[in-house]
Amino acid sequence: MAFRTMRRRLLFTTAATAAIMGAGVCGAGAATPAAVQAQDVAIGDPVAQTIYLSLRKPDEAEAFARKVQTPGANYHQFLSRAEFVKRFAPTDADIARVKSVLTQLGYTVGLVFPNHLAIQVTGTAGATQAAFGVKLKRMTVDGRSGVVPTGTLTVPASIRDLVRGVGGLNSLHLPRPLKVKAAALQTVTPHAAGAALTGGQPGYYLPKDFADHYGVNPIYANGYTGKGATIGIVTLANFDQADAYDFWQSAGIPTAKDRITTVDVDGGTEIAPDPNLGEGETDIDVEESGGLAPGAKIRVYIAPNNTNANFIDAFEATASENIADTVSVSWGQPELDYFAQPGANIPASTDLLDAFHDVFLEMAIQGQSLYAATGDSGAFDTVRGCPAFGTPTAQDPVCNAPYSVDSPANDPAITGAGGTTLPLSLNLRSGAKLTVASEQAWSWNYIYQQTRDQGHPIALESLFATGDGGGVSSYFKKPYYQKGVRGITVTQAGQYLTEDTGSGPVKQLDLPAGFAGRNLPDLSANADPESGYQFISEGQLTTFEGGTSFVAPQFNGVTALAVEALGGRVGLLNAIAYDLGPDGSTDIKGGDNWGYSGIAGYDNATGLGVLNASNIANRLLQLKATYGK
Repeated sequence: MAFRTMRRRLLFTTAATAAIMGAGVCGAGAATPAAVQAQDVAIGDPVAQTIYLSLRKPDEAEAFARKVQTPGANYHQFLSRAEFVKRFAPTDADIARVKSVLTQLGYTVGLVFPNHLAIQVTGTAGATQAAFGVKLKRMTVDGRSGVVPTGTLTVPASIRDLVRGVGGLNSLHLPRPLKVKAAALQTVTPHAAGAALTGGQPGYYLPKDFADHYGVNPIYANGYTGKGATIGIVTLANFDQADAYDFWQSAGIPTAKDRITTVDVDGGTEIAPDPNLGEGETDIDVEESGGLAPGAKIRVYIAPNNTNANFIDAFEATASENIADTVSVSWGQPELDYFAQPGANIPASTDLLDAFHDVFLEMAIQGQSLYAATGDSGAFDTVRGCPAFGTPTAQDPVCNAPYSVDSPANDPAITGAGGTTLPLSLNLRSGAKLTVASEQAWSWNYIYQQTRDQGHPIALESLFATGDGGGVSSYFKKPYYQKGVRGITVTQAGQYLTEDTGSGPVKQLDLPAGFAGRNLPDLSANADPESGYQFISEGQLTTFEGGTSFVAPQFNGVTALAVEALGGRVGLLNAIAYDLGPDGSTDIKGGDNWGYSGIAGYDNATGLGVLNASNIANRLLQLKATYGK
C-alpha cells in the first residue's frame, strides 16, 4: 500500500519560477517580514504534550491495509485493536523505555493510549526546551495569540527510534470548522423549528433528499437502517444533543432517544456561546449521519482545540476504543500549515502529518471507515485563513492563492468528500437569472460568471474561492488505488505562498512541482449552500446551508447502512470506489472548483463523481458472498 510519505522536507525546495495561477494573487517580493510580537514562555509554565510513537513495522502495516481491501483470502479480515498492537504498534518494552526517559527528563507521564501510538505527558516549559531543543515563544500573529516552538525539534537519542512526533507545543496554528459560508444569494435568518420540516427543493434539502439523489433508497427498501452499527464523529466543539433529536423528529425520521454517546478526549470542551465556533459543525455531522442511518448508534469524540495535539488525540481515542464502525470529520487546516507557519517566520513540522497517518492506518486495518470533508475553499485551501483580496494589514494580511489541499482529507487512508451543485434556478433582485441545468462541480464561479455576463456582476472577492476542496497533496504520494486512473494529476508548477501585512508580499514557502501526490477528492455529493440543506443548532433552524461538511457525515451514515447489510465493517471505501469507477459513482462533467473543472473521468473537482450508494452496497455484498467467512 503506497501510503508512505514524501520524506524530504518541503520548506527549502527549489524556488518557484512561474507566476501563481488563480485570482487575486501577487508575486513574491523582498519586503520586511510579517509583524510578530513574541516573548519567551516562562520556564516554569506548565506544558501538556502528547508524544506520538512510530509503527513498529510500517511497511507491513501498509501492505496489510491494502490486503484487507483486496478481493482474496484476506479480504475484510480486519484486526482487533489488540491484534493491531501485537503486530504493528510499539511493544510494552518500547512504551516502558519511552516512559522511563521522559520521567528522567522531568515529565509526569499520564495516559498511554491503548493503541500504543501516543503517550500524554505534562512538564514545564523549561523541561520541554531542554528535552527537545526548542525555544517556546508566545506570539501574536495576524491577530491570533498562542505559543509556538522555535528552532528545530530534536528527540532525545535514547528514544529517537520510537518517537514519530511531539504534539502540544503549538497553540497558534490550529484546525478550523470547514464550513465557510452560508448561501451567497439568500438572506437567511435562523428561526425556531416548526413541527415538521419539508424538504424537496434547493436550500431546504433533508437527509431523505440525499437518499433520493444518491441511490440510498434501494438500501432502505431492503430494510436496512444501520441497526447494529456505530457511527463515529470526531469534532473539536461540543453540542446540544437536543438539537439532533429535534431535527430528526421534525424531519420525520424515527430514532431511539438514547442513541448518542459523547466521549471527552483531553478533557473535552463546554458548549461555546457562539455556534460559529464549531458547534454548528458538530450539529451537522450528527444530524446528517444519524438522519441517513436512523437505526445506528452515534459516538461523538469531543476534544478541545487548544493545541496541535488535541485533534490527533481525538483520532487516537477513536482508534483505541475501536467501537465506531464508520467515522467522519469536518474539521481541518491547510496541508501547507505543516510545511511553514506564515507570519511566525518559523518552519513547521510534517512529523504530525505522519502521526495522523499512523492512526488512520490503524483504523483502516481495524476496518473503521473514515471520511473527511475536503474543505470549502476550492482548489486554493489557504484562502480560508488568509484571503487573496483586501488591503493588507498586520491584523488582516493578504496572501496569494497557491494550489493547495486540506488536511486530514489529504491522507490516503481517508475518503475525501467533495461537493457539487444540484440543479437550481434563481431570479435575483438585480434582474439576473441564475441557472444550473444539471449537477456540476461546486464553486461560486458560476455565480460570478452568470451575473457578470448578464450585466449584474457580484464582486469576485465575495465569491472566491468558495467551492469544494480538491487538488493534489504535496506530501503524500499517490496511493495504490489511484494508480492507472485516468485524470489523476500531479502538483502544479510555480506554486509558492506569500503573505503581505502591509509592507509588500513576503514569500513563506515554495511547493514542489510535478509531485505525484495523493489526489482529492475521492467522491462527491451536493454541497453548495445555494442548493443546500436545513439543520438545527441551538434550537434554531437554518436553511441554505452547505459545504463538504455535509457530505462527509452523509457518506458516514450511508456506510452504517452497509455495515448492517454486510453484518460487518466496510473499511476504507476507496479501494472499491476506484475499482468500480463509473459503476459506483456518476461522473460529473461540468462546473469547477476555481482551479479544476469537472471533466469525463476522474478530476480534482469532484473526484470519481457523485456517490451511487446502492451500486457500492451491492458490490460489497457480492464480495462478501465470494470471500466472506
